[in-house]
Amino acid sequence: MTDLFVTESKTQAKQAAYDAVAQLKPESTSLVEYQSRGHVVAIGDSETLSLIGDLPEPLTLETVEFKGSTPTDISIEGALGQFLINVSKQQIKADLILDLSSKPLLTMALKPPGYVTSKHDKSDLEEAKQALHDLVGTFDKPKYFDYNESLCAHGVSGQKGCTRCIDACPAEAITSLVNKIAVDPFRCHGGGICTTVCPSGAITYAYPKPRDLLTHVRTLILTYLKEINEIDGKATAPDLVFATEEEHDRVVQIMPAALVIKVEEVASVGPEIWLSALAWGARSIFMFNLDGIPETAEKALALHLETTQKTLAGMGYPENCIAVIADQNELISTTGLTQKKTAAHAPLGEKRQAFYMALDHLSKQADEAVIEANQEISLPQGAIFGEAIIDQTKCTLCMSCVSACPGNALQDGRELPQVSLVEDKCLQCGVCVSTCPEDAMSIKPRLLLNIRARKDPRILHKDEPFCCIKCGKPFATSSGIATVMTKLVGHSMFADERSRSRLKMCDDCRVVDMMEDPNTDL
Repeated sequence: MTDLFVTESKTQAKQAAYDAVAQLKPESTSLVEYQSRGHVVAIGDSETLSLIGDLPEPLTLETVEFKGSTPTDISIEGALGQFLINVSKQQIKADLILDLSSKPLLTMALKPPGYVTSKHDKSDLEEAKQALHDLVGTFDKPKYFDYNESLCAHGVSGQKGCTRCIDACPAEAITSLVNKIAVDPFRCHGGGICTTVCPSGAITYAYPKPRDLLTHVRTLILTYLKEINEIDGKATAPDLVFATEEEHDRVVQIMPAALVIKVEEVASVGPEIWLSALAWGARSIFMFNLDGIPETAEKALALHLETTQKTLAGMGYPENCIAVIADQNELISTTGLTQKKTAAHAPLGEKRQAFYMALDHLSKQADEAVIEANQEISLPQGAIFGEAIIDQTKCTLCMSCVSACPGNALQDGRELPQVSLVEDKCLQCGVCVSTCPEDAMSIKPRLLLNIRARKDPRILHKDEPFCCIKCGKPFATSSGIATVMTKLVGHSMFADERSRSRLKMCDDCRVVDMMEDPNTDL
């Protein structure tokens, strides 16, 4: 059961831990600036627009009127200070939008800053006017994300790959640019679910950065363990809680003995953070979600939770030592994790490396018989770890999957016709599946506990090289040449033996032979 009891020694150790993290200096991020002069565009039918009345200075009003209850010819781009409203082939600029439609025109869970909706009663309209008035001036916020295009698995050469961040973003601030994504910093609310679902670490949280957050977690836990051990003579493992600023005080009341870390959104904390915290000595990890989070973020968080809980269960640990808490009564059924020895490794900035480092430590601390029996852990569909599979009856070893793989998980055999997989690099992005011209590729989510099985290349498909019958240079696969020879039986261009033999030559020798053949029509 969760530790809910506070003692003087725990209070002292907690304070020492908080004092230690207060000395940390996380790397700063740039700012996103909004400038709003107060030009409001109100959208509604004639009746609702007539209810607005006067706006407080310095707000100015422009109206867009539509007929019917659901306008279909109006679209809205941008955010506070830079809205563009497309209506009837016209484009209207606005600093602020007051949407009086019966159903908001923008349907995303987190609306852009500066977009205000209102019911049609007087009190609600007055609140909306005040909200608009408060959004006049110059404002700034942190740029919440960093994006490294070179790591992105969204697409390669026009072939579709990973769309996890686009699907999960509750602000719809992320869009596809075919081979990469674009994130609108003005629409981004900093929820961070995009960073946790990203399989490669292409998009990361900017403040705190991944290494800074892990440093915070490690410092907090290790300081607490050191202090409690010096006071009580034994290191009692703490519970670790992630909660938003708004929920912080309630969390402290519910779990006064826990170590609490404030985050913009609990969905911004993912499996590599959870497992690292357990490895460094936390007994339980909780994400408090008392006020609720957007549906897309909640769905992605649930997938992470299922993935991590299956991983813990596969190693013989209590899976509910990591939990999302929406009601404090759920704490009763949780179980803490115990291990023989806490990890000593430093925080790592690369998410997959951080995950595997913590995983391998916990695996070594687990029961050997359990680990031996569970070398492969099945993960839910959509997990970011797994393998690629080749149907050898279809594969021609054209290597299109190798050239397309954004994580370099699929590798060729250099001089040998073969495809190998380094499983710990597989992002489960699906680019290989969409790229393969023979429909021979598939992916399967899973996790291998054996380090060598994960890291060492494993041959998925190979063939004997076919060497040119003239110069002896390998240039194709034996099965490939056999297929070509079979398909071209009876073809008029390969009716004689010499022309058929050219199919078994490399490009250079084939050209020379054609030049020397008196029967070749050049």
